[in-house]
Amino acid sequence: MESVKSTINIPVGLKKELNRYVALKIVPSFSGGVSAAIESYLKELRRLEYDKQMAEAAGDVEFMRRTSECHEEMCKYESGAPGEW
Repeated sequence: MESVKSTINIPVGLKKELNRYVALKIVPSFSGGVSAAIESYLKELRRLEYDKQMAEAAGDVEFMRRTSECHEEMCKYESGAPGEW
């Protein structure tokens, strides 16, 4: 993944704690830890955004009608095969 240099301001305690994990070789580098934290946070934000969109869709009568029709149609073709396939 391409990276870009950025300047950030973070609380002293967070920097010290992350540096401790870097020193213990639990985290490969300070930048790696910050990147991993941002990835984790963005993943949570995407999940929250998706949940919001699904809640809005659940209130859309036409969306729910189409979804139910698709589900009923697909149920006809489910094999119900036991175990792994």
